[in-house]
Amino acid sequence: MSTEQKATANPSAFDLEFHKEEFFRNGFTLVRNVLSEEFVDAYRIEFEREFTEKPHDGYGDTLRTKMFERGDSFLRMIDRPEAVAFAEAVLGKNCHMFSNNGLYTKPGTGIDFWHVDEDLFFEIPEGALLDPRIQMPCFMFSAMYYLQDVTEDMGPTQLVPGSHRSGREPASPKETPYYNGQGPVSILAKKGDMLLFNGQTWHRGAKNESDRVRMVQQVTYGRRWVSQRFYPFVNYVMPQSTIDGAKDNPRLTRLLGFHPRGPYG
Repeated sequence: MSTEQKATANPSAFDLEFHKEEFFRNGFTLVRNVLSEEFVDAYRIEFEREFTEKPHDGYGDTLRTKMFERGDSFLRMIDRPEAVAFAEAVLGKNCHMFSNNGLYTKPGTGIDFWHVDEDLFFEIPEGALLDPRIQMPCFMFSAMYYLQDVTEDMGPTQLVPGSHRSGREPASPKETPYYNGQGPVSILAKKGDMLLFNGQTWHRGAKNESDRVRMVQQVTYGRRWVSQRFYPFVNYVMPQSTIDGAKDNPRLTRLLGFHPRGPYG
């Protein structure tokens, strides 16, 4: 298994075209140094505090959903300029935030089964390959912000390059998958890096074998017609404090899901 994602980028600038090309080719792209060390250190204090309190969303002590409800720092992460520029380029100018989770992977835990997110969107018979001139459409993707350096023993995010074009689920949730002869790569991210990945790419969070917690802030973006999934779904009501926190920022308000009227609503 390859141990490091080799893609590199200019550390002083976000090269949108470079990362779009890599994203559509591999199903993911790693952007270095999106968050400063000072920002991450301050953010992580608030992030960790959320995991010392009793969860109120029905999950245990390794996941927090709807982070945008939990304070201004979390709300503003939805509107990070690099992620939003990428989302608007890939998903359209009217895209929105689809989900917003905090992941707190303790030693001995991990989402360590191979999968695609949601359903398989574009099924292709086994043995059939897309014409390379065809770009696999993307309906949603996740931005993963790493709040500390990730080493191999911490259970890094692992993905199989190109597998978003397979039109298939991984053959087994536990066996190492290969697509076109390519096995998984591990994202050995540094503090402040951002991983952008298509949920149709075969991936997992490997089991954390270290004695440290792996902390990741996730923001998922979707096309405008992809319904947001905020539990309890049809009965969800966004807190007024969240709405008020975004009211002076039209883009953030739209990312929360406040759209003008149009098809089909």
